[in-house]
Amino acid sequence: MRKDGKGLLTLSAMVIWVFLLAGFAYWVALDTRREEYHRALTTANAFFQQVLVSRQWNASHGGVYVPITSTTQPNPYLPVQGRDLIADNGLRLTKLNPSYMTRQIAELAEKSASGIQFHITSLTPIRPENKATEWEERWLKSFAQGVKEQGEFVEEGNISWFRYMAPLLTGPECLKCHARQGYKEGDIRGGISVSLPYPTHTYFFLIAGYGSVAVIGLIFIFIGGTILGRKQRLFDATFNSPVPTSVTDKNHTILMANESYWETFGPLSEGQKMIRCYDHRPGESCRTENCPLTKIMEGAGTYTYESVKEKDGVSRHFIINAKPLLDAKGKVVGSVESFQEITARKRAEQALERSNRKLEALSNTDGLTGVANRRRFDQVLAREYARHVRSGAKLSLVMLDIDQFKAFNDCYGHISGDECLQEVARVMSDCATRPADLVARYGGEEFSCILPETGSRGAVIIAEKIRRGIMALGIPHTGSSVAPCVTASLGVVTVECTADGSAMDILAQVDALLYRAKASGRNRVEFVAAREVGEEIKANLVHLAWQDSFCCGNQLLDMQHQTLLRISNELLDAVLLTRPAPEISAIISRLLAEAAQHFRDEESILEEIGYPGRSHHVEEHTKLLAKGMELSEGFKASTLTMGDVFQFLVYEVVMRHMLEADREFFPFLNGSDAADS
Repeated sequence: MRKDGKGLLTLSAMVIWVFLLAGFAYWVALDTRREEYHRALTTANAFFQQVLVSRQWNASHGGVYVPITSTTQPNPYLPVQGRDLIADNGLRLTKLNPSYMTRQIAELAEKSASGIQFHITSLTPIRPENKATEWEERWLKSFAQGVKEQGEFVEEGNISWFRYMAPLLTGPECLKCHARQGYKEGDIRGGISVSLPYPTHTYFFLIAGYGSVAVIGLIFIFIGGTILGRKQRLFDATFNSPVPTSVTDKNHTILMANESYWETFGPLSEGQKMIRCYDHRPGESCRTENCPLTKIMEGAGTYTYESVKEKDGVSRHFIINAKPLLDAKGKVVGSVESFQEITARKRAEQALERSNRKLEALSNTDGLTGVANRRRFDQVLAREYARHVRSGAKLSLVMLDIDQFKAFNDCYGHISGDECLQEVARVMSDCATRPADLVARYGGEEFSCILPETGSRGAVIIAEKIRRGIMALGIPHTGSSVAPCVTASLGVVTVECTADGSAMDILAQVDALLYRAKASGRNRVEFVAAREVGEEIKANLVHLAWQDSFCCGNQLLDMQHQTLLRISNELLDAVLLTRPAPEISAIISRLLAEAAQHFRDEESILEEIGYPGRSHHVEEHTKLLAKGMELSEGFKASTLTMGDVFQFLVYEVVMRHMLEADREFFPFLNGSDAADS
């Protein structure tokens, strides 16, 4: 029902209530007035009968003699012999007939506090004062028509009166005076009117009472209409809303449902009168403890859950809200369920989840090679290290560097270089095939492979298989001093993870082993098993050794080169022995300080000899020192591994710069022996 229709119904109820109450009040007023009339009529008739009896008594005695006084004079309208008498004691008496006595009673009554008035009258009165008034004359005439008595309420100013009148019949005793008027016995010769003062009739209390009841009733009708309207609007909102809604009894029978429900789940078959909810909208919660009706019947106030419903072979997702259906006594007899379809949202969520998985895969995958990137590598290594601390199993790590890859790029170009990286990544993925194994591009031409729960022997076998697989590719590399094809150097470390260690320790060790493989001639696998990690590593490791071919002929520069080599060996030992980070950081600082001093002295000597490439050499010094300081700070802040720092300082600054870049100015130093050396 619409809101305006509901308001019209409430208004109609209020109008009907007012009219009913007004009608009842009117009936009560009429009945009250009739009761007052009857009571007044009875009272006036009683006075009339009393007067009539008094007259009969008087008439039965032929009149009554009373002393003549100033107020009781002889009746001039009583023409009978013996009307006046003188008693023996000289008291003068006069006869009072019934009419005279009635007149005196009326005079006494009028003077009394009651205010009751009597009046004897006739259409043909003997005494002129007894002439009938207008209303008395009207009633006297009605008596001639057979009316027995008359009475009415009248208002005279502020006074209400009940006027009553009944006829006087002519009796034998009356003919003495009235026979000459032509009356016969039994004729109506007049009447006596009685006027009773009556409280002014008011409808105030009646109106006030019924008015109050009317107002209270109107208030209740309005409140009831408002509540009913709210319930109706709630019902309309439920059963005329686009949200599918159904009412189910405790036996799972659908009692009623809105149009949206039937449109969503389909109508009943032709001729079908009833259907169970689990037959009409089957789902995974039907006939289980998660059934909403079961939850409601067990006492749940409300129950909300997600469910999948099947229709025409299509799965549809809904959020179902169930509430109790109560009878008149408040007992739960079923449930009211609404179904909010979220199929589109679910599909969007699933699509978003797939996109997120793809994005996550992209964020964890190297775009060129398709293997894991550095970010993913760091995450997995930290996770596996923590897991191996708990399990006590051995963890192996392989680090690979393509030999002289810069020369390969310079010779064949970056496109071929990218293809080479892709082939190397494929070989590594083919060798590390377990689900837990992870192949990652560590950076540039460096790759790594995490081998969980793998001993030293197994890790070395896989590393060697990778090395041979790369050689088997047969990718030409004319710029290599190792082999005519692309090769790789690999470092392998196997450790027993401890709670006081970290993944950074493994990286530092494997970096050192990779460096050892490169320093030992490349295209080889260097490894240290878990049992070797300790003080005995130092004895088995290959240190950086000074060779005569490194000499430039300048005593200062050769001495500084040897010092840098010695400090590099100290750093290598500290890394492999997993010395504390502050101790390693101090060696790095000392190595950088020594390198800076060496660069300054070298730049001065180059200026003295007039070396033409000095500017470029100075620029290289600046870049190397800046990068070295940056990596050192990163190591102190724990944002970089020791492997990154070690690789740059030892390989790039000390070995590569000293053995390659510095050799360019050797011929310009004093003496040809230096150049030859």
